[in-house]
Amino acid sequence: MPRQILSTLPEKIDPRWATLLVIDVQNDFASPGGAFHRTGEDITMAQEILPRLVNLVARARHCQVPIIFIGAIYSTNDNRYLSDVFLHQMKRKKSGRYFEVPVCVPESWGAELAPGLEPRPEDTMIIKHRYSAFLNTDLELRLRSQGIRTLLITGVSTSVCVESTARHGHFLDYYNVIVGDCCADYRKNVHEDALQRLDLHYGEVANAETVIATWKSAGR
Repeated sequence: MPRQILSTLPEKIDPRWATLLVIDVQNDFASPGGAFHRTGEDITMAQEILPRLVNLVARARHCQVPIIFIGAIYSTNDNRYLSDVFLHQMKRKKSGRYFEVPVCVPESWGAELAPGLEPRPEDTMIIKHRYSAFLNTDLELRLRSQGIRTLLITGVSTSVCVESTARHGHFLDYYNVIVGDCCADYRKNVHEDALQRLDLHYGEVANAETVIATWKSAGR
């Protein structure tokens, strides 16, 4: 017998089967002095979402929604994680990043989560080496073993790792709720275009205030 379709936001984000993903909110992507900031990207949006995201994480913990932090790790010193295809694309488009300016090197400040997002012992931390948080990680195994049906997705950047993870999750039959004002990109139009694609094809876009209010109205 098919499982019940979760058709409303309260059904989708019920703490019994929802989890919160925080994707790549790391210093190199989101903080002053990080690799993207130093190579000319506008991190204003990433900085603006941080207080809202920290508040959402706190509320999710209060509601006993599992928190999964996703972090990217790369290394150009020995190309441990970076293929010729990946490096070629970076060299074409990324203003020296990953070459002259390393990004998210293991055990570096740049790879650490942005201030305010320090994981707690009960949280999960997953390391990835490509845009999708599912690719070559144990994310799906963890979700299946916990009976998760819905991914509340936040992070940086909206058009790359957030969108890649949401697409992948949709293909694996998870409900996606993308918390749009807890996602950030380096250009507003790119962020907005990504949210439109996600809402049309791969999930539902909501804002943090609505998510929190929904939990509160359910007595969470």
